[in-house]
Amino acid sequence: MANHALLQLSTSVGIGRFILFEGLEHSMLVKPTVYGSPVLTAQAIYFLEQMESVAHVRGERGLPQNELEYIVDNYLFAFAKRHPEARMTFRIREGRFWQDDPSSMYISADQMLTETLALDALNDPSVLAIDALDASDDIDLNDWDIGVNYANQALTAYVDNVSAILQKKVLAQVAPSDERDGYFGKLRVVKPQAPYIDVFQALALEDVHPRLLGADHAGKLPARFRLLDSATHGCETELDIERISETKRYTPILLSHFFSGVKEQNPLKAYLAYYNVLEYYFEEAPALLTKSARTELEQLKCVLELLTTEADITAKLASAPTDTLRAITSPLLTSVGPTIAGVDQTKPSLRDEFARWLYDIRCAVVHSKKTRKGSPTSGFEPYSVASNNVTFGIWIVRWLAILCIEKDYDLTNPSSP
Repeated sequence: MANHALLQLSTSVGIGRFILFEGLEHSMLVKPTVYGSPVLTAQAIYFLEQMESVAHVRGERGLPQNELEYIVDNYLFAFAKRHPEARMTFRIREGRFWQDDPSSMYISADQMLTETLALDALNDPSVLAIDALDASDDIDLNDWDIGVNYANQALTAYVDNVSAILQKKVLAQVAPSDERDGYFGKLRVVKPQAPYIDVFQALALEDVHPRLLGADHAGKLPARFRLLDSATHGCETELDIERISETKRYTPILLSHFFSGVKEQNPLKAYLAYYNVLEYYFEEAPALLTKSARTELEQLKCVLELLTTEADITAKLASAPTDTLRAITSPLLTSVGPTIAGVDQTKPSLRDEFARWLYDIRCAVVHSKKTRKGSPTSGFEPYSVASNNVTFGIWIVRWLAILCIEKDYDLTNPSSP
């Protein structure tokens, strides 16, 4: 029997599609979800760009928690490489799932702010009878989730009413003015501006697991998955499927530092998280290159030499957006002290010049010394306008962090293809 696990993700709003990961011991599906078991708080429709996502892992054997977390990190590392703009991680601070009390006659809903009656008259011999006090109630009391069934009856009517509103039009006569053109004709009362699904489609996503998105009987991999049928006007009928294959298992501590950078909104902290990935090889890189590195800057130069070539750096610069290239090669404005000299493309070694630039940024981020040996030092004030300039350094240090994690895999697994 297959085992299933739902895992909470952070910064996963607006994915709006299915992402199927395969290649490791267990497959994983990232999909839109509605957290909190909404009952009283259920909406008629959910805009896909506002929905969070959850990871659904399926395996043929047990799914120990530590193994699950490691698999999710490796899969999401592949996703982060493909989508550098995304911030989706498995790093969470506050859990959104809970464990109901099996001895209670109620289960939690609405993020544990509501309790709904749950008695299984057909399968629980201790439940002798359940009868509605209101004879007009048209609810199947043998269906165990009694509170939700009552709520769904009202919710169905609500969804129908919203669907009707989505189709409503009025006949308008508007004279032209300085602010707008005139109009004579029909106008919609409500005009959704983004794709949406109804609440029943949203809740049904919980039952979509990785195997359902696999190859069909002809061996063809579908590009879209059909959602639960809906009578609500304008709802999406299908969602796209993105497929990612990953077979490598990277060093856990490096993934932790990397995802700390991915998730972090503060550019100063994000920069240091990616820099920590490079720092992991500060002693090993010189040894692998049989070089002596007495200072941290010399160690960083060795790391860049281990990870890249001069041609790699040149190509990376060539691929930079115009504003990013301008910022990298110009003096970088700090919050206090002198600016950080930009990357000089005329230097004999661009790798060494990049190492110098990245190290100068690192020192300005880490240290808050007013002076060093009597001279003013560069520094970044947290949450200042100038601190946003560090994002240009992140563009480079994140790229190097990915190369470092991949290089570490190659060195750790020399026989791997």
